[in-house]
Amino acid sequence: MAVIAFASAKGSPGVTTTVLALAWVWPHIAPGRRVVVIDADVAAGGVATGYLQGAASSGRGILNLATGRSNDAVASFWDSLISLDDAGSRLLLAGVTDPAQARVVENSWTPLAGVLDQLDSADAPIDVLVDLGRLGTANEAVALRQRADLVILVMTSTLTSVATARPALRRLTDERVAAGREANAAASMVVGERQPYSLAEIGEVLGSSVMATIAEDSSTASVFSRGTAPGARFSRSPLIRSSSAAAERIRGAVTGDAEVPVFAPATAGAAVGAVRDD
Repeated sequence: MAVIAFASAKGSPGVTTTVLALAWVWPHIAPGRRVVVIDADVAAGGVATGYLQGAASSGRGILNLATGRSNDAVASFWDSLISLDDAGSRLLLAGVTDPAQARVVENSWTPLAGVLDQLDSADAPIDVLVDLGRLGTANEAVALRQRADLVILVMTSTLTSVATARPALRRLTDERVAAGREANAAASMVVGERQPYSLAEIGEVLGSSVMATIAEDSSTASVFSRGTAPGARFSRSPLIRSSSAAAERIRGAVTGDAEVPVFAPATAGAAVGAVRDD
């Protein structure tokens, strides 16, 4: 089982949309495996009100786990999931819908991280994608971030996003070393290359190459961010095609079939100001 966590350093680079798009293509790039999305954005993620359009999820989600009385944590986890498709190959653990609920679920992250270690089986293999939201938020799901096999910082190609990503990657790397994880298990992902900076320019500033990129595709993204109906070209859209390529690379990095770009702080000569327009 692979557990991959996604977070942002600043602003709204589309972490939730990215995670949902990757979850959509996951069963295709990893046949026979289910994917579970955990909405752990304590600032109130947009999955329930966006992608699900407020569909009733009473008795489901992280709040159910936080307030439940069951002695069987694994069974409670499965009972708290919402199926995102008829086949049950894409599942969701819905998050909080009000930031005030973050304190209610604060003590649930560590037990949940323990539950993840008990989920996988040969008969029903799964992978888990965690939407952490923005780093540094009060009551954030640190335990899930530390449990993840790989943490990916999602950014755009703007100067502000790249400038804040470098110290964030450094902090993530330090945290994961302290937690006993691999020093290189923090990577970066870009939404919308060349808007305005290229992956090469971004990598120069970060001190490591970007692991993956997905297209800036607002019309298709609205399916995941606002729950709009997929169009006829949905499966062939830039977002879905680029998400498939990104998912293959990400899963390959976790399984050892692809190399994880090693993060190291950029040298003094590679200042943020060195990023230039084409």
